[in-house]
Amino acid sequence: MPYFSVITPSFNQGRYLQTTLQSVVEQKDGGYEHIIIDNCSTDETKEVLAAWSRDPHLAVIVEPDRGQSEAVNKGLRLAQGEIICWLNSDDAYPPETFRKLREIFSNSEIDIVFGDAVQVFDDKKNSPQRVIAKFSNRYDFIRWWSSRVRLHQPAIFFRRSVIESIGLLHEELHYAMDYEYWWRMSERYHFHYVPEVLAIQHRQLDSKTMKAWDCVLEEREKIFSPYYDLLKEKKSDLQEERAATLAQHYLLQSYSVVSSNRLAAWRYLKKAWRESPRHVLQWSSLGLLKSFCFSS
Repeated sequence: MPYFSVITPSFNQGRYLQTTLQSVVEQKDGGYEHIIIDNCSTDETKEVLAAWSRDPHLAVIVEPDRGQSEAVNKGLRLAQGEIICWLNSDDAYPPETFRKLREIFSNSEIDIVFGDAVQVFDDKKNSPQRVIAKFSNRYDFIRWWSSRVRLHQPAIFFRRSVIESIGLLHEELHYAMDYEYWWRMSERYHFHYVPEVLAIQHRQLDSKTMKAWDCVLEEREKIFSPYYDLLKEKKSDLQEERAATLAQHYLLQSYSVVSSNRLAAWRYLKKAWRESPRHVLQWSSLGLLKSFCFSS
């Protein structure tokens, strides 16, 4: 039986998939299975997977699905390993990740491990950067707009028993299903932090998350707003904090796309204004409006 089950949902990420597959093989640990759930990709994914068809550790399922959550759930149902690894088709593991995990999980009292990630960007303006993970209090999830929780999905690993206890992903969620899953986990389990880089996360500009960051935020609110009453702060204080932070999020998104997509930039700017006009007026002095005037 494999010790690690690596689950990779796949859809039209063929240009990155080779690196993902290679990073698992280069762990030099024979005790794993790698389950690819591909949603009938139409790019070079088919050719990439064909080149790996003789890998005895690889299992490939190609069939339609209703999104990433359903694809991951298919992998979770098939997984036979003790340790579950969710690795998207544009992410990778650095060397020695499996060795470190074997050592950590040798402690039977540890059920969930999370670590840091190196984020790699498509554009040449940003060099790879290590992002430190952060999580201490499960109620910080409820303040989903803040940076109190910083968990990197490919750098989180958990035992099979966790799935048996809390179930699968909610398939109606498409942008923040991972955070909802961690929220359910945190009710019953302790998250063990390892100050090591455990994953390489690709931040491609045309990814679902990057292109629709506002949808990520809206889905997080849908998930966690029913729990606002669990927080001790006054509702008015939380609303003010939420509005200011969201305005900043939308302004940053507007900055990031103003030179390439003015329509999207205006959309983000309007969202920021709806959240906190005062915050927008403060940030306008940093040059966003100037960017609108002079960007082509």
